[in-house]
Amino acid sequence: MVENFMKRKIVFLLIVCSCFMPSALLATMKIMPLGDSITWDWHYGDSRTDAQRNGYRNDLWYKLKASGYNVDFVGSRHNGGAVRPRYDGDNEGYTGWTTYQIADRVYGFLRHSKPNIVLLHIGTNDSMYRSGAAAVEGVESILDEIDRYERNYHVEISVILAYIIQLRKAPGWVNDFNNHLKIMARNRIANGDKLLMVDMYHAVGNNLVDGIHPTSTGYAKMATVWYKAVKKIISKNQYSWLVPVLHSVLF
Repeated sequence: MVENFMKRKIVFLLIVCSCFMPSALLATMKIMPLGDSITWDWHYGDSRTDAQRNGYRNDLWYKLKASGYNVDFVGSRHNGGAVRPRYDGDNEGYTGWTTYQIADRVYGFLRHSKPNIVLLHIGTNDSMYRSGAAAVEGVESILDEIDRYERNYHVEISVILAYIIQLRKAPGWVNDFNNHLKIMARNRIANGDKLLMVDMYHAVGNNLVDGIHPTSTGYAKMATVWYKAVKKIISKNQYSWLVPVLHSVLF
């Protein structure tokens, strides 16, 4: 009887303590950086080894960890092992890939890594092959595949979708792409899709090393935008993956 009383007391104290903790601090956030070379961190004339690459991901990692969040970057690829301070270099960044190439593979990425949040910046490489409107159809295919995964596995994934950064050789194309992206995203959000749009176009601005890829300053600005978006998702506390951790601790 004393033992049962102590168990109940411990459970009560844990529940009380949890009420004063942000729910995200109780859970591990599995975040998938998804995209092309801007996610992988490569640019023309780049002589670095893969171990030296980080892009926006290291700064985002540092910000989240400094705020007390339990973070796991996920993906089947890894780089940045030589970057200091250390960060989690897992990602799904593919140099040269288009929206349609990501759409063809994203379901497998999700099955492999089981993310809670996807950071999606994709579309730049499509500028060489198709119109902005057609490229946005590729983005919609990615989102459809994420929805299919959610239905099949009975999970919820929050997608943070970016207006892509500037492309000096094709500014009109980027504007057209981003405009179509806005329309598509608004329609999906109106129908209940869990999307959060972020503006990387204005955030990065002209901080480009080769007219396509961000400088270190540009990447730092991207990290800040992603960070604020992740915090916004957490503050809404509307995702099931933030809730059941206390139960796993108790039972």
